[in-house]
Amino acid sequence: MVDDEDRVRNVLCDLLAACGWEADGAASTALGLDLFALGDYDVVLTDFLMNGGNGLDLIERVRRADPTVGVIMLTGAGADLEAPSRRLEFTVLRKPIPLDGLRAAVSQALGRRSRESPTAFTRGS
Repeated sequence: MVDDEDRVRNVLCDLLAACGWEADGAASTALGLDLFALGDYDVVLTDFLMNGGNGLDLIERVRRADPTVGVIMLTGAGADLEAPSRRLEFTVLRKPIPLDGLRAAVSQALGRRSRESPTAFTRGS
């Protein structure tokens, strides 16, 4: 989970853990990319607008490293993300995010990953 707001990042990591998934948090695009490079992640969640970079920058670099990883962008901004979400194949969730919506999006992203990479390790299982 990449979000520059500590409270948001911590709450989302806790919610993901409550759903049975392991979740690591990063406070910036750079830290998120460092974690991604070191880990074996099936899904990346990122905020859109952050200090020191934005979610689209992060997603572009994640896609170059691993085109099969599931990606979900969270945003409270009114930006039109339809074209980039199609091009980079990510799901957009608008804040405030209902728990059921988050759970469904992560499950769908994990399903996509397992179809494209059947031997993928699913964190938390």
